[in-house]
Amino acid sequence: MVTRSYFGVRVTFVESSISDTIISLAKKSQGGRVAGVAAPQHTNADLVRAFFEHIPAGVYFKDLDSRFVGISRSLVDRFGLGSPGDALGKTDFDIFSEEHAKQAFDDEQEIIRSGRPIVNKEEKETWPDGRETWVLTTKLPWTDASGLILGTMGISQDITERKRAEQELRLYKERLESLVAQRTAELVRVNVQLEGDIAARKLAEGALAEKAEELARSNQILENISLTDDLTGLYNRKGFLALAAHRVKLANRNQEPFSIAFIDLDHLKEINDTFGHLEGDRALRDTSNLLRECFRESDIIARLGGDEFAIFIAEADQGQIASRIQERLSAHQLNSELGYRLSFSMGVVGCSNSQADDVEGLLRQADVLMYQQKRKTRSARRREQPKAKTVDSHRAG
Repeated sequence: MVTRSYFGVRVTFVESSISDTIISLAKKSQGGRVAGVAAPQHTNADLVRAFFEHIPAGVYFKDLDSRFVGISRSLVDRFGLGSPGDALGKTDFDIFSEEHAKQAFDDEQEIIRSGRPIVNKEEKETWPDGRETWVLTTKLPWTDASGLILGTMGISQDITERKRAEQELRLYKERLESLVAQRTAELVRVNVQLEGDIAARKLAEGALAEKAEELARSNQILENISLTDDLTGLYNRKGFLALAAHRVKLANRNQEPFSIAFIDLDHLKEINDTFGHLEGDRALRDTSNLLRECFRESDIIARLGGDEFAIFIAEADQGQIASRIQERLSAHQLNSELGYRLSFSMGVVGCSNSQADDVEGLLRQADVLMYQQKRKTRSARRREQPKAKTVDSHRAG
């Protein structure tokens, strides 16, 4: 029998005679009840039990030797076990192939040694039957109340579908690029034939025109499948709609909140007219870098075109999102020596249920909110400074 403490709860692990695991949870003493406050209708044990039983993500605890001491119901199903107790004492070497198990073991032993967590790491899982899956995982040191490290704990989210979609897009793009190279080589060969055989010029010109049309069609397909914006390195509109649609479906399936933000870089035309288009491009790149600093790698940031940006954020607190952008923008202004100030207008639509699945529809809602904010800000400025006219007016900034 071993007792540990986490999340403010004492946890006792006991192995029964039928090799199952009984988890006994005892609520910590609170030292008396506050007068006038009704007794709770649940205990900490209820909360922890419900958490482990129903959370869609995989949650686990391991001891100092990276042996499982507790897993969520979702991992029981994922590992093909009968109950959480079946994982007791097992390691990743009992579940996965040696390739993945060794990497996971090395990561966990480094966390135990250094006390530093691993956050949002994309891991490829390889299984004994040859399957490959992907998870987004965070691993932390598991400590007792005194700070002594007892092992590791982690949470992982299956991102296999997203990785497969990205791989399919990449392979399709490579095939199109190969086709373009092949057709270009054919065009060169036809040109050589034309130079050496004047009599066959008309026939060759017909073949050349046909190949040129096929090349143009291939280039058009290649351009349409491109997912990134050349100027900023962010996703473009097509890339955003493809990846955000997948994330929305995943969030709805797991009943997780998310938000769609629509952001407009104010006064880009005035910056271009006053300082030149190179400075306008710089303002767009500065905006892109600032937005990258505001959000996690798992969020999706895109430049839709012109001065418009969109973001998929895996949270639904619109106030917190706007505040985070405002803080980064204020810091940027303090360190900027440019002749203008960046400013944004934004609209954020938060979703916390599984009803909203149309990304373009959510973008339109966020766009409407953004223009409402823009109009309110302009009206307020006209009342305060009716004759003022300046490039550095802003909404966020």
